[in-house]
Amino acid sequence: MFKKSRYFLSDARQGIKNLIEWFPIIWKDRWWDHWFIYAVLHRKLSLMEHNFRHHGVSANRKHDADKIKLCVLLLERLRDDNYFEMAYKQHHEKWGEPEFDWIDTDDPDLVELKIKHDNVITEEDKKQERKEFKTATEHENYLRQQDLEMLFGLMRKHIQCWWD
Repeated sequence: MFKKSRYFLSDARQGIKNLIEWFPIIWKDRWWDHWFIYAVLHRKLSLMEHNFRHHGVSANRKHDADKIKLCVLLLERLRDDNYFEMAYKQHHEKWGEPEFDWIDTDDPDLVELKIKHDNVITEEDKKQERKEFKTATEHENYLRQQDLEMLFGLMRKHIQCWWD
C-alpha cells in the first residue's frame, strides 16, 4: 500500500522540476567516455552553486558556492578540452601549422601519416621540432592533469560540507 507523505505534493513538484531540468542532460548522455561524466557533474554542481548562492541558508553558503563555482569552471575547461591549443601555440608559431599527408602502404588496412611544418627545413630542424613536439605533448597532459587534480582535490576536501 502506498503511504502518503505529508510532503507528497512538494516532492512531486520537485520531481517534475528535476525531470525537466535533467532531461536534456540525460537525453544526450552516453557511456562512451569521460566527457559525459563531466557533463552530468557540471550540471549537478551548477545547480548546487546557484541554489547555495541565491537560496542557501547556511552561514557558509557564499564560501561554499564559490568553491562549487571553481569546480564548475574546471569542469568547463575539461569539457572544452582546449589543452592542445594552449600547449602547441608556441610550437605552431615557431614551426608553422602542421600539414597532414596520409600515404597508402602495402597493407590495405594501414596508412602512414606524414606531418609537415613549413619552417622545418633541415634534418636538424626536424630533430628539434620532434623534441619540442614531445615537450608540448607533455605540457598538454600536465595542464589537463593539473585541472583534474584541482577539481577532484577540491571535491575531496569540501564535498561533505556542501549541504544546506
